[in-house]
Amino acid sequence: MSIQPIDLQTLFVRLGQVGREQSAIKDAVAQNQAVVGGEIAQRSQEESHTVRRTEDVSEGTELVNDEENRKQEQDLSGSGGQKSADDQADDDYFKDPELGQNVDLSG
Repeated sequence: MSIQPIDLQTLFVRLGQVGREQSAIKDAVAQNQAVVGGEIAQRSQEESHTVRRTEDVSEGTELVNDEENRKQEQDLSGSGGQKSADDQADDDYFKDPELGQNVDLSG
């Protein structure tokens, strides 16, 4: 199927219009990226210059440790004895009762 001369005339007339449309599409993508980049830069600038309100700290593991320390202090003061430095250092770490009980043989 060959191209007829009338088809070529139609294509050549539309060639400038198609070129402008393609150029506008490429420019729109670049413009969109520039706008989004500007918004990100503005947000990061605002975040670096603002001070955020702190939230109340919820009771977590700190409360558990405080209660354990109080119990230990009461036990020590009630019994009149002192714990050694090694025993006090061991009490600061979390102990898992199942730690070291299971052996993985699957490799």
